[in-house]
Amino acid sequence: MGIIFLYFALFLGVHFLSKQFKRPGAARLFQLITCFILLFGFFGFRDITVLNDTPHYYGSYYQLTRQHNYIDSSIFVYRLMLNFEYGYQVVQHFLIKYISKEPFTIIIFSSLIISWGNARFISSQTRNIALALLMLLLSGILFDQYCLIRQSFALMFFYIAFPYLQQDRWKPYTLLVLLASLFHLSALVMLILPLMQRLKICKRNVFLVLGSALFFSFLVYEMFSLLGLSETKYFIMNIKRNTFPVAALLDGSLMLLLILCCLYLYNKMGIQKPDKTVFWTGMFGLCVCIITPSFLSFFRLNVYIWPFIYMTFFKFTDTTSDLTYTGAQHQCIALRQQMLVTILIILAIRMAIILTFRNEWYHLIPYSFYDFSDRFHNYNMYWEK
Repeated sequence: MGIIFLYFALFLGVHFLSKQFKRPGAARLFQLITCFILLFGFFGFRDITVLNDTPHYYGSYYQLTRQHNYIDSSIFVYRLMLNFEYGYQVVQHFLIKYISKEPFTIIIFSSLIISWGNARFISSQTRNIALALLMLLLSGILFDQYCLIRQSFALMFFYIAFPYLQQDRWKPYTLLVLLASLFHLSALVMLILPLMQRLKICKRNVFLVLGSALFFSFLVYEMFSLLGLSETKYFIMNIKRNTFPVAALLDGSLMLLLILCCLYLYNKMGIQKPDKTVFWTGMFGLCVCIITPSFLSFFRLNVYIWPFIYMTFFKFTDTTSDLTYTGAQHQCIALRQQMLVTILIILAIRMAIILTFRNEWYHLIPYSFYDFSDRFHNYNMYWEK
């Protein structure tokens, strides 16, 4: 566990080192480059025993490199038996055919895309890139992203699409979400956000939305059956569960806490212009949390939402964030700093508990780098677990 928290501490070190730069632009560039190197170095060269889905993607790549008829065929052919979305199939086939047959290629390539996508997204949200990434690391959502490769590719499109949603530009937003769905079909659910965004922000609509999610959580299995999805692996996996998902309840409580902190600061600081997109995105995240205890696979929808929840909280509590348009950036400085430090401590304790008692959630310990000199790797060691 020590090496993991030492890695976290490096981001804190980058944050304080950046304060030595006199020009804000130089400090931002230093953080952007250094944080990208830290992310890509840690995740891009991890062993296939690190993070749950790593051996699955590695193993699929490995098996396909041994099929000559696959390699020689067009990269645009869709293969139903692969159980991968079309966009990911094209990317994987392109890498195998034109880049490298070394199966670790998919790990390096995905880590490169996810690292740059997150660094770019965080840079667009705050000047304190390193501290924001530290929060995302402690929360565990970055571990989920590097684990869930296909969905993370979809998330990179959603990062680009979200500003269009804020600008009420439905066409480019919809197009980008459709492109995201080529890598993970769950992205299609994000087409709900433009509809929710049309709702007026009031207690009645909030209760209506959250109440609808609660009602749906009681009927989720019946709804899946009516839609003819009762034979899917997710339905079967969830219906066989016989334990209450405590982790889902804790995640929902954490999201509620962060949203309540943001709403409290919103009122405390006298901000006059709420962002409807961010508000209803948060409400959608809570809806997912309400449904997840009944149908655990729904938690994957919040892979798209969590980064925006954390970054909204970070911008409210970061005393250097640009809130000049509200005239509120210099208000409640001590309170905002205390909230940020408190949440970081809570997340650090939570991560320590997970690594100690629930390491199977991430398979982070023991951490090791990939051995390129070893020609044999047990890529399927978690296949049946």
